[in-house]
Amino acid sequence: MTSRITLLASTALFGLAAPAAAQTDPAGPAAQPVTTVPPTTDAADQSADIVVTAQKSSETLSRAPIAVSVVSQALLDRQGLTTGEQLATTVPTLKLSQNGFAIRGIGSNNGFSGYSTVATQFDGIYNPSSAALTLGLFDLGSIEVLRGPQGTVYGRNATAGVVNVNTADPGRTYGGSASVQYGRFDDVRLQAAVDLPVSDTLAVRVAGFRQVNDGYGPRYRTRRFDQADLLGARVTALWRIAPSLTWRLSGSYGENRGTAAGVFLRNYNYYPQANLVAGTFGPVTIIPSDAINPGLDTVTENRQNLRSYDVRSRLTWDAAAGLSFTYLAGYLKLKNDGVTAASGVFSQEYIGQATESWSHELDVNYQTGPLKLVAGAYLYKDSQNDGQRLLHAGNTAPAPFNTVYNLFGAKVAGTGNQISTIDAVDVVNTYSDVGSRSRAVFGQATLSPIEGIRLIGGVRATWDRAIDREQQLVCPGNSFTRRTVSAATCPTFTIAYTDDRTRPEAKFSKVNWRLGIDADVTRNVLAYATVSTGYRAGGLQPSSNPAGYRQYAPENVTNYEAGLRANLLDRRLFIGLTAYQMDYDGLQVSTIIVDPVQGPIPVTTNAAKARIRGIELETTLRPTPADRLSGYLSVLDTRFQDFRNAPDNLRSADTVYNIFAPILGFAAIPSAIGDFSGNRLPNAPKLSGRISYGHDFATASGWKITPTIDFYAQTRTFATADNVAQGRLPGYTKTDLNLQLAAPGDAVYLNVFVYNVEDRRIPVNVVPVWSSTTASYAPPRTYGVRFGFRY
Repeated sequence: MTSRITLLASTALFGLAAPAAAQTDPAGPAAQPVTTVPPTTDAADQSADIVVTAQKSSETLSRAPIAVSVVSQALLDRQGLTTGEQLATTVPTLKLSQNGFAIRGIGSNNGFSGYSTVATQFDGIYNPSSAALTLGLFDLGSIEVLRGPQGTVYGRNATAGVVNVNTADPGRTYGGSASVQYGRFDDVRLQAAVDLPVSDTLAVRVAGFRQVNDGYGPRYRTRRFDQADLLGARVTALWRIAPSLTWRLSGSYGENRGTAAGVFLRNYNYYPQANLVAGTFGPVTIIPSDAINPGLDTVTENRQNLRSYDVRSRLTWDAAAGLSFTYLAGYLKLKNDGVTAASGVFSQEYIGQATESWSHELDVNYQTGPLKLVAGAYLYKDSQNDGQRLLHAGNTAPAPFNTVYNLFGAKVAGTGNQISTIDAVDVVNTYSDVGSRSRAVFGQATLSPIEGIRLIGGVRATWDRAIDREQQLVCPGNSFTRRTVSAATCPTFTIAYTDDRTRPEAKFSKVNWRLGIDADVTRNVLAYATVSTGYRAGGLQPSSNPAGYRQYAPENVTNYEAGLRANLLDRRLFIGLTAYQMDYDGLQVSTIIVDPVQGPIPVTTNAAKARIRGIELETTLRPTPADRLSGYLSVLDTRFQDFRNAPDNLRSADTVYNIFAPILGFAAIPSAIGDFSGNRLPNAPKLSGRISYGHDFATASGWKITPTIDFYAQTRTFATADNVAQGRLPGYTKTDLNLQLAAPGDAVYLNVFVYNVEDRRIPVNVVPVWSSTTASYAPPRTYGVRFGFRY
């Protein structure tokens, strides 16, 4: 605790020397400005005036013919959101999947499924790694969330949407801000920023972030699970080289040395009428549980070790009236040398693994009279050229099938109707060149043939390559530690070894398009309708996988969308209404199959067809200057229209069972196939919504007291595509309360907050298998105080 008090004091001193942040551009407007939001208000409160660049040209949110929402730094601060993962539920249908975000029910339920269906960008630069979402999120201008396929101006890996994270610009004048927060679980959060105007044409902004806590998960032989240990720093320079030439350059460092999430049993299965000799299950009895996952108390290492380095550049040339060119370039290196999962049965850790990505984009913006044009070219590469991943893969078995494990040396021997676990295999992946390459050209035009009506047309051609050159070694369980890991040799005997270092790359290409119309119904009401397509490249999987699971095809989507945007009551009421239907062909779905040699392995397959449709309503209301009301409501209907021959994990025994069972005279249980046609997509509540309300009470001395409530609710969902009862997640509510006391001009403020007032155990990363259903959980009720100042 003493070290944390010292940390608080030192950061407060830094903040005193580092004063207040303005978010304006000393070089004047650029072709692609970031969204600017007053630091003490929610973006939603200013929706009529917010400038967004969602379509790579500037327009106000209320005039954007696209489903886009904006999240401000003020909202993140008010709700204590400090990582990208925590953005879920801040806007309609935005959820967290196991490899990034999910939007409108589209997102992966497995962390091995390649790139997210939601493209995440930082200052216009695509970030391929879902691990980046675990790093600190701080000192932002805004976050723009685009829902639906963005197949023209964004293209690849954006079939469900795009999340644009825009960091804050340097200010014109010397100033800064800082805040210190202390809360439950000994949670300390520190943020500070300083603007340094070097000259009339050059400004620099330095920002930093730190969060540490004791964690809210269980603790046994290692550090407590669910512990935060985040560090971030960023330097941004904005230089007006000439009246028509502006360069923005940013360098960031991020670090995550927290611990992996604790894993619990939500329920486990028992088959009282099972016949082991015949290999039949009979009816299942599902037993609720809230115990730790068997073996979690034996975990000896759960610490993450992520380090991120990135450089992002934006050079803008205003060549002539209405004509500008923007060159975007970015480099990212993400190093992973820690544990990302540790359940007691399964663990995943990386050893010296590094992912590098480079991107270049040239955009042209042209506007004259009735024509507005955005065109560009894009070049991208990401690669893992070194390092290893070590998987300790164990197996579980329900009673009475667990008798086999108990007789042959279970790691955790279940008694009665409880499950048993056993060590299975160690899988070592050694990377030579694993990644992707992408090239694209695109253009999107808006033409106004008559006043008040605009026609939209866009097209993008994309050429993708997937590369998977690595070695994969499968050994008996507990063969390696991170200090003894080998690329090609097991210490006892080798179960399987694959050398794919000379494997040919896979190539994919696609032309996507967008057509639409928007019209001014009145001066303050916009209506639009669009049809657009999206595409997500296919990928490679280890060639040691069973036939049919060594490569997966691209997924494609067609989106039909219509909406209204209205500013009413003298711009005090904003309404955004969107209706859509998304038709997927070849939707990529992740699952686990049981390989006769390697045991359970994660794979990605293509569901034949899926349909998603829904309605999204967003609104903000300022009934008086002191009152702010905002919220959204989402109605979502999702279906797999055709998903036959899907792996059925609940009716499939694992490899270890099938090896040992015949020795005892029991039947092996082959892998089962299911038909999930008609099922709902995972992570897709039929109804979800949130509402926020705040009121300013002014005091005679000019201070302001603002209580705020944020309330979120959703109906039940399913964790997996099979829609089994074990993976059914009930609906829930979450309420956050905040009370702010602010000095005149918000120069000094004090916040008292309570998050998750209901103290709900909100499940994330839910995985049903034949023996049980496991889950990790979002933070329980937390509370604390935050002090900040700016000048």
